[in-house]
Amino acid sequence: MQEFEIHSINNQSIILPQTKNNFAIVFSSSQKYLITNCNNYFIKAFEHGFFLINKFSGIVYFYGHKNTINDYNSFNIIFNNTIHLLNFTKNDPIKNIFTKLPGFFAMLSKNNNVYLFSTLSNYKGLVPKEKFENEKVVQIACGGVHVLFLTENNNLFGAGNSFDGSLSIDNVYGLNTDIVKCDTSMIGNQKIKEIDVSYNCSFILTFDGDLFATGSCTFGVSGQPQDIRSCKKFTKIKSNVEKVIAGYFFVALKTFENEYFIFGYNNCNQFGEVDSSLMENDKIYGTNTKLTSFNIHDIDQLQCGGYHSMIVNKNQDIYISGNGFDNSIINGNHKVYTKIEMTKVIKNWENCKRDFNFKLETGYDFILIYSERKRNYFNFTNAYKIADITFNFSN
Repeated sequence: MQEFEIHSINNQSIILPQTKNNFAIVFSSSQKYLITNCNNYFIKAFEHGFFLINKFSGIVYFYGHKNTINDYNSFNIIFNNTIHLLNFTKNDPIKNIFTKLPGFFAMLSKNNNVYLFSTLSNYKGLVPKEKFENEKVVQIACGGVHVLFLTENNNLFGAGNSFDGSLSIDNVYGLNTDIVKCDTSMIGNQKIKEIDVSYNCSFILTFDGDLFATGSCTFGVSGQPQDIRSCKKFTKIKSNVEKVIAGYFFVALKTFENEYFIFGYNNCNQFGEVDSSLMENDKIYGTNTKLTSFNIHDIDQLQCGGYHSMIVNKNQDIYISGNGFDNSIINGNHKVYTKIEMTKVIKNWENCKRDFNFKLETGYDFILIYSERKRNYFNFTNAYKIADITFNFSN
């Protein structure tokens, strides 16, 4: 089984050999990496490095400076230059890792164990299952100051900062270092489809398409009207929503009709140029502002990060708007969606687009682009019958 290879590409553009193997590119504020031969790995970026999770064994490696995760850890790490083996994953293989903003990251094992690492929480390792009332955790959303856990029984738990009501709990609006159960009674009997978080706001999306939010309204990030400054419990803010995409202090929504709505901070043109009449002091309040700065019919994927958002279009070109990182590829403040010159990273990028689709993940200080090889299916529409074949079975 061929293992991954990691290449630093800070000041060069390379030619990627023609390959059927998936690859990934990680941008941080200080480094750029190309990971090749990673078919057998999931990759999750975090701060100034990234995790590699073996799809089969569940063993996890972290690539980056050890100080990046030393602030979070109480687990045994084997250091080998800049590749660090998380030793406990040999005995408890990991299924997924959840990252977005500095402050929290979490792991979900194949044995349904939850590992939480944070500078704000009592937990720096395995969380006892009793904290989730022995229910199986199926989703985790990590913000800058709080984290949410969704169980298979449709219950929501959380930890961290709830000064603005981001955990939707009664009479407690401070720092919660323990795991608490969140109040989701406002959604009634609806089944939760997904959860997401911004820096200090939480979102619940139901299978019926109803979106609920709780937490800070200061920057418009909760989707509430501008005269509401704080929302202490989950409140319905939008219907007919297929997906919620939360950034640092700004959010995008995709509806079942493939329309995109935006709200929250646009101080760095995170969503490109927005009609100033729709904003107050660089903030978009409410959930009725449509994304008009990009052709929505050409969006394959949209992701929100720290002070930027990114789009992959139908042609697999990648665009960014807002504040980019200080490097040679995506530097500066982009007031409109600007195509990233990926040929500065991989010279034969156009050939890669022919063979692969690309997916994005982005957070406060990282961008992860990973490939998924295109599958060629037989087109039966243009097929012609060339023979009749009869099978004759006899004793």
